[in-house]
Amino acid sequence: MTTRRSGQRGHTSGRRRGGRHSRRKSYKGQWLVVTALAVLGTVVVAHPDVAHRNSLAAQAVAGVNEVAQEEPVASVTPRTTPVPVATPTQKFTTPLRPAPTLTRKPKGAKPNVLVSTGKLAVVPGSDKATGVRDKMTYRVEIEQGVSVNGAAVAAAIHKTLTDPRGWQAVHPVSFERTDRVDADLRIILATPTLTDKLCLPLDTGGEVSCRVEDRVVLNAKRWLYAIPAYNGKVDLYRSYLVNHEVGHALGHGHSTCTTPKTPAPVMMQQTKGLAGCLPNAWPTVKAT
Repeated sequence: MTTRRSGQRGHTSGRRRGGRHSRRKSYKGQWLVVTALAVLGTVVVAHPDVAHRNSLAAQAVAGVNEVAQEEPVASVTPRTTPVPVATPTQKFTTPLRPAPTLTRKPKGAKPNVLVSTGKLAVVPGSDKATGVRDKMTYRVEIEQGVSVNGAAVAAAIHKTLTDPRGWQAVHPVSFERTDRVDADLRIILATPTLTDKLCLPLDTGGEVSCRVEDRVVLNAKRWLYAIPAYNGKVDLYRSYLVNHEVGHALGHGHSTCTTPKTPAPVMMQQTKGLAGCLPNAWPTVKAT
């Protein structure tokens, strides 16, 4: 029994010794924690900015997290009205181009000799007489809108009247062009419509020319196109036209073709036909 008790005592004393040792370790750990807290408190008291820095760091970290969690701000763009888009089709058409503005007449365009404005314009300028006999003055007038060059028309008329084959070689007269209102003759180039009006009471039918009082009226249709019998010699026909109508102003009447295949008289109505004679524009060749 002694041995058992001693064993029990020995076992008991071993346990008691083990408990005292663990208590000492627990107390020791507690003292370490208390000491650490005391030191930390001392540091915080001695250096309060440490805690402030820690709080600032915490705020910075928190701010970054908040920024990261914030939703992005949508950019404001101006509102635009949508433009409707035409639905494409399978039908292809050629776009119509606008008509270009013509700065000059296109090639092949017919000159105007038919559309009448009824307004006359005097060709400015003058041409001196080439002879020394009685002077007969004339001015050239052209209906506005007729497709001719006024200066060129005036030059052609004066060239015809002063030609050595013309009336100056037959009559004691010298022709001088002027633009004065007191001219002896008015040589007018007009459309068929105005020609018919200026030639009344004569009937020109829109085809021929005339001389009435101080007016020598030349049909613009004939001036530009002549007649087939002249075979395209338009300049020669123009000389005939001037000499024939001015011949009336000088007192000559109409003539006829008396001998076929010979030059027709200038005072023959060649525009209506040559009756077998040949074209002739000059009085010196055959006047009447």
